[in-house]
Amino acid sequence: MIITVTLNAAIDRSLVVPNIRLGHRHRAVEQTTLAGGKGVNVARTLKTLGQPVIATGFAGGATGTRIVEQLTRESILNDFVRIADESRTNTAIFDPTSGVQTEVNEKGP
Repeated sequence: MIITVTLNAAIDRSLVVPNIRLGHRHRAVEQTTLAGGKGVNVARTLKTLGQPVIATGFAGGATGTRIVEQLTRESILNDFVRIADESRTNTAIFDPTSGVQTEVNEKGP
């Protein structure tokens, strides 16, 4: 069994927004949301490769609950320590027209 530790687990949100311009309103044409953080991403890869893995780390607030629920839905064994502070959400915005991606990462607990 391999154990991965994610000290700053997150929800990773990706949006596809064509022709994005600062200061304007846009609608995403595609959206994905996954539990993330380096250790979580490694656990997901190991699971895909058929390796036994358990993901652990810190998860807090409603976002932390979403992280644990997402991993459970993906059948990734997990045992996160619940903390009082809210886990972070990271947002990536990709503009397929320009090929540019912008990332906004919240400060973690």
